[in-house]
Amino acid sequence: MEGKYRLQRQTRRRARFAQVTVHGEPAGEPGVEMGIDVFGWRGTSYGTAVRAHGAGDERIQAEAREGAWYALMRLPVSARGVLVSIVEIVTAPADTGPGDVKFAAAHAVWQALGRKPDQPPRIGDDGDHLFP
Repeated sequence: MEGKYRLQRQTRRRARFAQVTVHGEPAGEPGVEMGIDVFGWRGTSYGTAVRAHGAGDERIQAEAREGAWYALMRLPVSARGVLVSIVEIVTAPADTGPGDVKFAAAHAVWQALGRKPDQPPRIGDDGDHLFP
């Protein structure tokens, strides 16, 4: 199972951008793991020196994990038996802010599983994330 979600939104206050790709495999219990080259796209876009480690990468990866767990825990218990692998995280220095990667990761997981909760998170008119 694969899911990819691109948050791309301009509001009155700010731009929002993040793209997350995940793979899901059936498992005995829910889990989330980080792929080994989630920022590999940087090598193509900016060169190999940037690919290795960027400022804020740990925060971005933590947000992706948090978003994947958020998505899994909002599904019925019977649908949570999935190991989610986060395989790519794409950000934009000027347009990716706190919460954007979490939002995209949650939606990518739901896309991979073909299920969504009754009240998924959304972006408010002011550009803020609203996580129920």
